Amino acid sequence: MADRMRFKFILIAINWLIAFLAAPHLSSATAAALPTDTTSRPAINLGVYGHYGFIIPHSQDIRDIADSNPWGVSADLSLHYSDSAAWQYLQAYPRLGARFAYYNFDKPDVLGNAYAIILYVEPFLSAHKKFSLSFRLGGGLAYMNKVFHPISNPDNLFYSTKISFPLMANLMANYRLNDYLLLRAGATYKHISNGGIRQPNKGINFPSASLGIDYAIRPAHFPQRQPIKMTNGERKRYYLLAILGTMKDRKDIPSDKLPLVGATAYASQKFGRLSAFTAGVEWVADYTLKEDLEDRGRNEDFQRGALLAGHELYIGRFRFSQQLGVYVYSPAKARDPVYQRYGLEYHTAKKVYWGINLKAHRHVADFLDVRAGLRLK
Repeated sequence: MADRMRFKFILIAINWLIAFLAAPHLSSATAAALPTDTTSRPAINLGVYGHYGFIIPHSQDIRDIADSNPWGVSADLSLHYSDSAAWQYLQAYPRLGARFAYYNFDKPDVLGNAYAIILYVEPFLSAHKKFSLSFRLGGGLAYMNKVFHPISNPDNLFYSTKISFPLMANLMANYRLNDYLLLRAGATYKHISNGGIRQPNKGINFPSASLGIDYAIRPAHFPQRQPIKMTNGERKRYYLLAILGTMKDRKDIPSDKLPLVGATAYASQKFGRLSAFTAGVEWVADYTLKEDLEDRGRNEDFQRGALLAGHELYIGRFRFSQQLGVYVYSPAKARDPVYQRYGLEYHTAKKVYWGINLKAHRHVADFLDVRAGLRLK
C-alpha cells in the first residue's frame, strides 16, 4: 500500500476551512461574552509567490527520480477576518483563501508539471503588529500532466492518476510595509498523491522556500484582543458509537477490491473550548486480509480489535481527531502492534454524525474509511 499518511493534512485543512465558515455555532456563553465589534468586514487580499525546493526521497524505489529541484509560482485570493468573534474562535486572526499554483518538478519527461487549486486556512499571530507569524494548512485538487504508465512512463512511481490531491503546510514571517502591502517569506511543505485511488502512489513530497507579497484590495484594522475564559458548562463529555466501511485493494489483484467493515465506540472529554481527550475501542474485519490468509493456507482469524486514545479538535460542528491504536486482538499479526488514525467528522444538532478516517502504520497508510454514528451526552 502506498504512503497516504500525509493525507491527514487534507483532513485538517478542510476541517478548519469549512468549520470556520460555521463559526456562528459558538456556544451561547462565548457569544454573549464577545464585545460589540465594528470590524466585521474582512480584508480582501491578492498575493503572488515564488517557490523553490527539493523532493524528499522517502522510498528506495524513487531515489533516482527524486534527485531534482521543483519550482513553482502561485497566486492567492483571500479574506482576512478581523472581528472579535473570528479572533476568539481561533485565538488569532484567520485568513481563508484559495491558491492557484503551477509546479514544475524539474524532470519533464518523467514527473511533468502540476496545476493546482488549494483551499486553505491561515491563522495570524500578532496581526496587529508590523511583524507577524502565520501558519497555513490547505488541501485541494491538482491536474498532473505526466502520470505513470507501465510502457511509456514506468519510472514515475509518485502518482498514477491525472487528478490528485495536493496538501500544503507552511510557516510564514510577515512584514507589513503599509496598509496595503505585506511582504512574506517562509518555508512550505507540499505533498501530492491520489489518496490510494490507483497504484503506484508513492506520493511526491517537496519542501520549498517561499517568497511573496500581498496587496490588500480592501485593508482591515486588527485590534489587539484578550481571550475569553472557558466556562464550566462547556466542559462536556460525549459518548460516540459508529459503524465504518470501505472497499480495499486486494494484494494479489490490485484492480479488484473487497469490503472492509467495522465498528468503534469511544468517549470524548472536553478540556478546552476547542480540545478534548478521547479513549475507546474499535473492531475491524478486513476481507482482503481474509483472502490473503486463505491464499497462503493459513487459518487465523482475519478480524482485529484495538484500544484507542487521542485528541479531538472541535471547530463548530466539525471535529478533527488524532488517535493512537494498540491491537489487543490480532491473530494475523499486523505490520506494527500500534497504528495511527486521523479523522474528520461533521456533527448534526440531532446526535447523528458522519465522516472519514485514515488508518496508518507509521508512514504507510492502511485504508481510508467512511463512517456514521450517534453522539450521546
